[in-house]
Amino acid sequence: MKDFKLDNEPKITPGFTTPDGYFDTLSDKVLAQLPSKEEPKVISIFSFKKTWYFVAAAVLILMLCIPLFTKYSSQQEDIDSATLENYIANQSNISEEQIVDLLEQEDVDKMKLDYNIDDAAIEDALNSNSNLEQYIIN
Repeated sequence: MKDFKLDNEPKITPGFTTPDGYFDTLSDKVLAQLPSKEEPKVISIFSFKKTWYFVAAAVLILMLCIPLFTKYSSQQEDIDSATLENYIANQSNISEEQIVDLLEQEDVDKMKLDYNIDDAAIEDALNSNSNLEQYIIN
């Protein structure tokens, strides 16, 4: 194949030409054809009415959520007495003092028993029992 060099070959002239001084007056012609400058109407995204709708929606959501939140956050599980007794019975490391600290004063008062026993009756019972030493030791 033959080497082709652009600098040595005759150049092809384009068929399109521009008149002299055409580009000097082009910008003036284009600006003259544009309509007069009128300020466009600006529509705000955040109009005054929309903000009030958002405020009303936020207040409504808060009014609905606060009671639900307080209801579910303050709800305590009531433990039935049988479950509590089973737990205390199975926990061997809980002392009597700790159990009494957990009870309310009304419950402690209900547990107190008033025995009307004379000292003479106690002495007679201890004298008649042969295991007196065992009672004293324990």
